[in-house]
Order: sequence, then C-alpha cells, then structure tokens
Amino acid sequence: MTRRLLSDAVLVALALGLGAAQALAQQAPRAPRAAGPDRSAPDRRGGPPVIGCPSLANYRMLMRDGAAAAAAHLADPKTDHLGCAAMARTEFTGIVDKVTLGGQSYDCAGVRGTTACHWVAPGTLPETPAPAKR
Repeated sequence: MTRRLLSDAVLVALALGLGAAQALAQQAPRAPRAAGPDRSAPDRRGGPPVIGCPSLANYRMLMRDGAAAAAAHLADPKTDHLGCAAMARTEFTGIVDKVTLGGQSYDCAGVRGTTACHWVAPGTLPETPAPAKR
C-alpha cells in the first residue's frame, strides 16, 4: 500500500510539474523594445556613418584596405570588429585629440556617454571649439 501511495505521489508531482512548465511557456508576449538608433544606417542630419575605433592600432588594421572594405568587415556579424563600429555622426561630440603616425594623420573624436574617444579619418568630423579658459 505504501508503494502505491508513493507511485501516485510521483505521478501527481510529474503532472503538476508539466502543467507548470506549460503555463510558464505560454507567457504573454512582451512588447517590442523601443528601437534604438541604427548605427549602420545613414544619418539624415549628418551624412553617412563614421567608422571609429577606441584603439588607433585597431583602426589602422581595419582601414588598411580602405573604407569600403572596413564597412563590409563591420557589416559581417561573424567577424571580429576589433572594438570598432560605424556610428552616426550625432554620436560624436567633436575632435579631442590628433596624431600623425607614419605620415598619416588621425583624429580622435569624443563619443557621447563615454570618456573614451574613437579614432576616425581626419576631416571626417568638425573641429571642437576650445573650452573657454577661466
């Protein structure tokens, strides 16, 4: 008799467990997330996206074969983007640093929401006015 009660208890527990799993699987659908800015789409206000990297070495590697090849590389989700991204011009705050390396100039542009700058091609973004001295 004890065996019969034990097997009935197991069957009841299984039935309750399966019912709970089905109930959890049938949750109400969630509302779609608010769409954030599509960084790969052209920005109507500022022109095409700008390719930038927080590391100058990675920027130089990415841009070795030209901007079109770099854009194709960034468009492939299976490749390593080296921390680089194609970002809307509105994401940048302006040029904060410049460097010339091997006869090639590079600008580092500030990015909204972060203290790091991203290296970009010179002349891509407007110069930032110098802060007023007190």
